[in-house]
Amino acid sequence: MSTASNESASHATASSGPVLRPQPIRWGGTIFFKVEEIVFEAPRFRFAEHSEVFETMFHLPAGSDGTVEGRDDEHPILLEGYQATHFNSLLKVLYPASVP
Repeated sequence: MSTASNESASHATASSGPVLRPQPIRWGGTIFFKVEEIVFEAPRFRFAEHSEVFETMFHLPAGSDGTVEGRDDEHPILLEGYQATHFNSLLKVLYPASVP
């Protein structure tokens, strides 16, 4: 390759503008659910994004004892009447690359 073509290639790259970088993803914290006897942990952003109920729930103040339902595995959101296998399938849909 000639020197002239190398120089023009580097000028074309330099003059094409700033390099766009991906923005960091803000997960918004982790939420814990208990279904049957299994505690699931997931990023809460999809639940807030797709459900007004969860969005509202995530903004409620702490209880009188200072606990917040779903904030840790000791105080998960209890989902009664559901099967753990079904909830795991939901997580696979919401977070396809995250759940084995």
